[in-house]
Amino acid sequence: MRQLQRDYKAEHGVWPHHRYPESQRAASLRRRHKHGHWRKQYPERAAAYDARRRALVTQARTDETFAPIDIHTRDGWTCQLCHEPIDQSIAWPHPKSPSVDHIIPLSKGGAHALSNAQSAHLGCNSSKCDREMVDAVARIGQAG
Repeated sequence: MRQLQRDYKAEHGVWPHHRYPESQRAASLRRRHKHGHWRKQYPERAAAYDARRRALVTQARTDETFAPIDIHTRDGWTCQLCHEPIDQSIAWPHPKSPSVDHIIPLSKGGAHALSNAQSAHLGCNSSKCDREMVDAVARIGQAG
């Protein structure tokens, strides 16, 4: 390989290392296009993941039914974790998109109720994971 680099450099003046990131991105896009999303590659895993999530939601106490818009309106479109405004026009995969957070996580026995739900950015909610509210706010405060 070294000899190839030396020969190329002697002929062209420089080794094209500056094109390496672009070629890696192109290879990554080709791989993603060829293989698709992990849900398509592993449908059994995707089904198991969805089943676990449905089980958490259905096993959680459901005191009342509500829509996410009810939570966001009640909280004034403000993230209850970082206390910054939530832009309702931002779509789902963006970290600043709106999401509903459970104060006591469903996995820890929390209820799927208005009193246990709050507005949050998707990124803040993801970084909170399945921690209790006090632990998560302390962690987000240190990171910011």
